[in-house]
Amino acid sequence: MTHKLTDKESALLASIEDGMDEPGCGWLHELDPFNNSHVCAGVLGSLVSKGLVTSYEDTETAPGFGSCYWVQLIK
Repeated sequence: MTHKLTDKESALLASIEDGMDEPGCGWLHELDPFNNSHVCAGVLGSLVSKGLVTSYEDTETAPGFGSCYWVQLIK
């Protein structure tokens, strides 16, 4: 199934495809091409709803650090 993506969705998807230590996955805050967590979170939600990526919150984040999300392409 092909999805029509916005420019922002394409940018985030490309960043996730490049990944961090390996292609196709990484921590959202390190892959954020917008340097804006609110914009990135909204775009990520759209990619998740389109079934292109998954996202999981790290439940072991240190207090006061904020939430960290692991993102991964759906193959």
